[in-house]
Amino acid sequence: MQRVYLPVILLLAVSAIAQAQTSGLAESYLNRGNSFFAHRYLDQALADYDIAIKFNPRWARAYHNRGVARHAKGDLDGAMADFDTAIEIDPSYALAYCSRSNVLYARGDLDQAIEGYNRAIAINPRLADAYCNRGAARKARGDLDGAIADYNQSLRINPRLTDAYNNRGNALTTRGRLQEAISDFDKAINIDVLNAAAYANRGYALLLQGKTAEAEKDFERCLKLDPKFKSLVQRMTGSSLPGLGRRP
Repeated sequence: MQRVYLPVILLLAVSAIAQAQTSGLAESYLNRGNSFFAHRYLDQALADYDIAIKFNPRWARAYHNRGVARHAKGDLDGAMADFDTAIEIDPSYALAYCSRSNVLYARGDLDQAIEGYNRAIAINPRLADAYCNRGAARKARGDLDGAIADYNQSLRINPRLTDAYNNRGNALTTRGRLQEAISDFDKAINIDVLNAAAYANRGYALLLQGKTAEAEKDFERCLKLDPKFKSLVQRMTGSSLPGLGRRP
């Protein structure tokens, strides 16, 4: 039987089509995984990210997104491995450094977390999340001035970042600058009226001002939105629920 040799150009074209199809499938699974993640269907998101990675094992973004989902599931080791892989594939991936530092922060390794946020900011000085999260790490180390400066910069870049308003408000509350803190929580709520954390934080600041009735309304709104905040509200009020008590 005579062997038929395809022209090199045709072979390259066939290979390019196959690669494009594989890339398209990986993109489809990644996008569906992102949608699952946005709706907090973490197991389904992880399954789709796994498939996306099988189709494209050198795709940094797929590893990053799977790492974020693993972190959300509490799998810190798995998340760290994924972020390490994303950075190995793309050493200029600023968001991966930021997300990796979030794991370090969760582990209590604040110094290394800050180093990672510094790296992310050096790569992308416009990454608002890196400033916001570095601010949280600085606050955890007791550096309130550094934390507030980071939140300020984060909000200059993204004036609609509710986490930055919440975090800056908490830092201002610690400073005793309660009215400024309440203003930040107001802004977070104006951007996202379903932000349970902002209601809890504002309620606490109002409570410190002695505005108990207003504070209780905020705590009640927080718990309607997200009952998981019950233990936080209990600590804030020094009471057991239902029936919010008064702080001494």
